Amino acid sequence: MSLGREDLIHSLAKSMGMVDSQKAKFSSGKYNPESGSIFSNGHVLSKRTIEQSRLYFLNQYKKLAEMDDEGAKELADIYEVAYEAISMLVESGNPPEG
Repeated sequence: MSLGREDLIHSLAKSMGMVDSQKAKFSSGKYNPESGSIFSNGHVLSKRTIEQSRLYFLNQYKKLAEMDDEGAKELADIYEVAYEAISMLVESGNPPEG
């Protein structure tokens, strides 16, 4: 079974060096499929920003996945997870409850 949305977000944050104490500082976002926006931590992430983020993670994944370095491949996996999570959110229109 897949992780809940918050667990996925916190796993990504932890893998990027954020400590567990920061978990309480952030609130889970809500995706609005009609506008394509995410409402999170008191502000709106536009459809354009979400798409730019998705493409950024995809491009970073592609660059790192081609490298012959174990560290780069591990980081590529992290970027792939972020890309896939954003894609799943947008494609489903209804993010999984955490």
